[in-house]
Amino acid sequence: MLVDQEPPVAYCEQSNRPIGTTISGGLRVAVVYLGFQGLHWTDRNNRICIMPFRSITNANGEIMKNRLSGIVAITACLFVSRPVLADTPSAFGSGFDVQDFYKPFTLDEITPGNMQFWPYGKYVSAHWDDYGLHGTAQIRRSSKPAILEAGEPFDLNAEFKDGQSFIESLQATQVKGFVVMKDNKILAEFYDNGFNVEDTNLLQSASKTFAGVITNQLVDQGLLDPNVTVETYLEDFKGTDIGAATVQQVLDMTSGLPTLLDLHTPGAPGQLWEVEIGLQSGKTKGHRAAIKNTPAVAEPGEVYNYTDKNTDTLALLAEQVTGKKYPQLLSELFDAFGANYDGSIALTSDGTTSPSYGISISARDYALFHQWIAEGKAPGSFYASATDTGKTKFSENEIGALLGKGITYGSQTYYMGKEEDILYSSGSFGQLGYSDMKTGASVVFLQDWAVNAELDKFFDTRDRALRIIRVLRVREDPRLLRGRTF
Repeated sequence: MLVDQEPPVAYCEQSNRPIGTTISGGLRVAVVYLGFQGLHWTDRNNRICIMPFRSITNANGEIMKNRLSGIVAITACLFVSRPVLADTPSAFGSGFDVQDFYKPFTLDEITPGNMQFWPYGKYVSAHWDDYGLHGTAQIRRSSKPAILEAGEPFDLNAEFKDGQSFIESLQATQVKGFVVMKDNKILAEFYDNGFNVEDTNLLQSASKTFAGVITNQLVDQGLLDPNVTVETYLEDFKGTDIGAATVQQVLDMTSGLPTLLDLHTPGAPGQLWEVEIGLQSGKTKGHRAAIKNTPAVAEPGEVYNYTDKNTDTLALLAEQVTGKKYPQLLSELFDAFGANYDGSIALTSDGTTSPSYGISISARDYALFHQWIAEGKAPGSFYASATDTGKTKFSENEIGALLGKGITYGSQTYYMGKEEDILYSSGSFGQLGYSDMKTGASVVFLQDWAVNAELDKFFDTRDRALRIIRVLRVREDPRLLRGRTF
């Protein structure tokens, strides 16, 4: 039995390879499983679909009757299907065969078509200077690198959940680099997948928080007005849809440009964009032109739509108002938080930079960056924007709703809300960094997932970070244990 249409309030994305089990007559049975955030399946049209729990339950957690038929139809597939790894994974997925992660390979097997995926991605992401299709530019380490020391260790052999230790959970989500840091003291550190202390890894969209910080630095310096339109600063953007958006709307992903998610279907907007920024091979039409020529799907400020084009516009704005190249601005930021190692930034088809995904950094320096944020050293306008819980457009977005209640988005950064008081960056394939605003601590993960977003691994990673942060909070104030369960 197959589901022809997704039940109401579900998110689906097209896959470019068959996903599922083919049975007699060419009929393909959907992959179905129950995740932390809802029901997952693939439909007859080869789309990966997610129905969040909030769309099938009422306020009391009870399944609504008008959703029951869809749930039954999907669940029936469980008895006749099994997950099968697609040849070319879509941006969303789960249930991949971990044996593929460990397959041996030689470097001459790596191609632009396979370099983001298992087993090759773990090597390529740690050597992006060699594989970025338009090249990279250096980000210089700090002139006064932070002096790091060992602190009171966090025991990674302790149980994380269900009998699994923290170190086992790190291995289960293909962590290659992991650091817990506070006051320049390393409280926990872990490396795997051929990765080590001095190596750098591609941050993917976790790079966006760096762009948010730099933009807000320019706001605080009076070089950018967040309430002024993009076309005010970039004359060639006059008459374009993104040109009509304000700097703040671009920062908050509410410019009106469409979401870019279909990254691996040839000819899809997301795939063509990745050609311009050096993630995929193909004929380029120009990075700047790709931004300018994108039609909006909403009025500025109306809805949240996640797109790299917003972030890369911020880099163009920064270069315009400072007269500096973006790698220099990033080097100044690296200098501010005490980076120990050089990094790099991916170049585009125009020779400009793409901070939407392209920063490569060491695990320790990623931790230093998030510690710097947690210590309150980022620009004041950054905190005002990123911690503004009145920004509800993100949670109104169906994809945003998958991440849970109370998550907001501002200045290219996610915020867990006043109670948790945690800012975080998030990138494809499991790059996640957390800043605990209550203790000044940071927890960062560099990972090698099978596809851009494995949501169950995302939630496991977030749960690990929260557990660690809560332990650190109790260390500072044991009274937090009274009447509380962490």
